[in-house]
Amino acid sequence: MAYNAWRTDRDKYIPLCRAIQMGDWEKAQEFFDHDEGALTDKLYHDGSTALHLAIGNPQNIRILENLLDRINPDSLPTLLNDYHQNALYYATILDNTVAAKKLVDRNPHLLFVVNHKNRLLPVERAAGNSHRTTFVYLLQMCKHHIGLSQKDGYHNPFEGERGSRLLCGTILAGFLDVAYDLLKDYPQLASTRFPDTVNPLLCIARKRDAYPSAKRYNFYQQFVYSYVPVENYGVEDIQKIHDIENQETYKANRIMKSYVYPVLILSSSYQLSTVSHVKKLHEDKVKHKRALAILKFICEEVGKSRSNHAEHCYGAFKSAVETNTPEVIEQITRIFPHFLRVDDIEGCSLTQHSIMNRCEHVYNFLVHEVTQDKYFHMVSRDGDGNNIAHLAGRLAPLDKLNMVTGAALQMQRELQWFQEVCNFIRPSELRGIRNSKQETPIMVFRKEHKDLRKEGEEWMKKTADSYTITAALIITIVFAAAITVPGGNNGNTGKPVFESKPSFIIFVVSDAISLFTSTTSLLFFLSILTARYAEEDFLYKLPKRLILGLVMLFVSVTTMLIAFSASLYVMFGLENPWILIPIAAITCLPIASFVTLQLPLLVDLISSTYGRGIFGKRANLSLG
Repeated sequence: MAYNAWRTDRDKYIPLCRAIQMGDWEKAQEFFDHDEGALTDKLYHDGSTALHLAIGNPQNIRILENLLDRINPDSLPTLLNDYHQNALYYATILDNTVAAKKLVDRNPHLLFVVNHKNRLLPVERAAGNSHRTTFVYLLQMCKHHIGLSQKDGYHNPFEGERGSRLLCGTILAGFLDVAYDLLKDYPQLASTRFPDTVNPLLCIARKRDAYPSAKRYNFYQQFVYSYVPVENYGVEDIQKIHDIENQETYKANRIMKSYVYPVLILSSSYQLSTVSHVKKLHEDKVKHKRALAILKFICEEVGKSRSNHAEHCYGAFKSAVETNTPEVIEQITRIFPHFLRVDDIEGCSLTQHSIMNRCEHVYNFLVHEVTQDKYFHMVSRDGDGNNIAHLAGRLAPLDKLNMVTGAALQMQRELQWFQEVCNFIRPSELRGIRNSKQETPIMVFRKEHKDLRKEGEEWMKKTADSYTITAALIITIVFAAAITVPGGNNGNTGKPVFESKPSFIIFVVSDAISLFTSTTSLLFFLSILTARYAEEDFLYKLPKRLILGLVMLFVSVTTMLIAFSASLYVMFGLENPWILIPIAAITCLPIASFVTLQLPLLVDLISSTYGRGIFGKRANLSLG
């Protein structure tokens, strides 16, 4: 009965709701003139008032303006829908900045009224929804009208837990420039922490994409990135942050700096406005600088405070290891160097975590840059007696394993990790130490990677088997072409009729190269099929054979098509030279297709086997 009465009461407002949503103010005004209470009544099934409906249609701002002219501004905080959202909070959810400006102009107290359901202010909601334009406006207005927050029933967004939550929301939304300004205006927010809530240091530590280590630039991008001018924000040059993977690029940049830096400075303004990839690199560098500046500022403020530093730093440390972000660990340890040796509740150090989680950036920093703790890493053991070589022998987490495609390349990456850690340990006798289960590191590796080795073997064999068939077909074709030359042989001398023609010589040479290279590739693929598939074979031997086989196969396919094209020209093009154009064009089609389809695999193999890698230059590994 009560429900029917409620429904009947709101059904009468259907024409009014339609008029507001359609932007028909004249019809809506007639309704308000007849029923003044409709201005503040709940009109819609979700409890929306006329203001809520007008805000929901950003195109008809005139409706909102006319409604605000007729509604008492002091009543605006009390006009709520069924979700306890006042008009400003609702405009924030919809990212209707124009409506928010109109509402704040009428009653700025709305800025400091919390939603009764989730206890959030409009500015906090804007940050949580990543609505940048609305958020920046509300933030400016909160600063401008901050005096109103001191009244009873209103809340200051820049104090205590609420201020810390606002800063965290700003960082997590990616508004790093705004977050930096907030810290400058309210430095106490950096060291504010409350139970069961995230703290600003943890939030900035989680922003992996905001740090240089999250990017993997090529030589050209690294060079341009190094010299794109940006504001310093009080932090050291990003290029000076040590990166084990980019030492060669760093040295090259130092050599070239004196020659090209002036040119880059002179042309930077033009490049940033016209060259898209330079503009993108500039944006990346600005973001990285801001993140490092925020991180440094928060660490310094936490260091000044008398609170429990471990409560701030432990979560950030753990997050930095999980996200493979060495910049966070480096900055925290500058302020709190003793945290490098802090173990978690399981008794594992940061280095051990970086190895188990396959975080190469963090590992490189902790092992290769923090040199005073090298011996500590070598002899450290967990609760089960595992040293770092045992941990490297464990199977990587699935998400890290799947960052490399193909079981064989995954096995290779695992071997690279195991080799790196084993080579790091000194003296070498520590590599054979046993854990509480009486297992050596190599025993752990073989047990943990048993299934992956089988999958890698199967992948290698299937791949080699497919290419073996292709190579065998090419051998058959080019061998037959060699003994049945185009144009036939001279009956008197037995020599080919067109032996003196350049096109015939091209045919002979191409056919011979195709035969020899396809035979070579076939031998490489057969050697893969008959390999013993020991663990160490996946590191270098098997990938090298597959790379050489693919390269030889590509050469044989290319030269086979050239030989075929040359034979067509010998037969039909000597008197019609124009035929060379369509033959050349059609020949490029299968070559381009082969390159497009097979080149990604070849590039992955070469990069993984011979590239700069994640630990620098690698050498062969002998397990056992």
